[in-house]
Amino acid sequence: MPPPHPVPVRTRITVLKDGTTDSCRIVFCEAELGSVPLSRCKTCQFAGSPSNESAFGHTVDCALSLLPMGGHAAATTFPSTVAAALPVGLALTGKLVCFEDSLPWAVARSRPQVPASQHAVPVVDHGGALVGILPGTALTGAECGVPGADATRAADRAVAATSVHESESLSDAFTAMSARRARELTVVGDRLLVVGVLRDVDALRFVAHVARTGSRPAPERAA
Repeated sequence: MPPPHPVPVRTRITVLKDGTTDSCRIVFCEAELGSVPLSRCKTCQFAGSPSNESAFGHTVDCALSLLPMGGHAAATTFPSTVAAALPVGLALTGKLVCFEDSLPWAVARSRPQVPASQHAVPVVDHGGALVGILPGTALTGAECGVPGADATRAADRAVAATSVHESESLSDAFTAMSARRARELTVVGDRLLVVGVLRDVDALRFVAHVARTGSRPAPERAA
């Protein structure tokens, strides 16, 4: 069995309609080509310690992971075309914040818990499936003093999202961004479950790093 590599653990937070939050930790499983709860790793024969706090942040060791992380050199590098053929899910890191569709607009426009690096906020239904997005311009340009503005819900202000499935290639993601002139994509899994947001700069950084070093870039540590 090959040596395990650290895989980033991501946090998905949903702000619910009453203003409380639901949080879960997920990882991209390369065997299933999809995001799974971190708890699934506890029953996987290929997983090491299911909860590591390393120099790379919160990770889980996985013997099925193809890529080492950060400064751990790989045996070989990859052409950029091969790196771009890797699935989108491999490039996802960090925290994702979503708003439940019935969240009052008065709460949504305050951007609760949204990381500074996340511009658009996915709007999801009660099961976590994609409904649309709230662009950063909508949140920062909220109508103050407009009668009835605060009585609406997040879903009422959401627009159609440009999305990509986490199992699709990064090359497909670049094509979608170019066609839609989008700087970021909402990443979904099966049943349109929102699992991440892919920014163009992060995708380009990932492909360049893999092509140059044969390893995935270490996630940026949250402040």
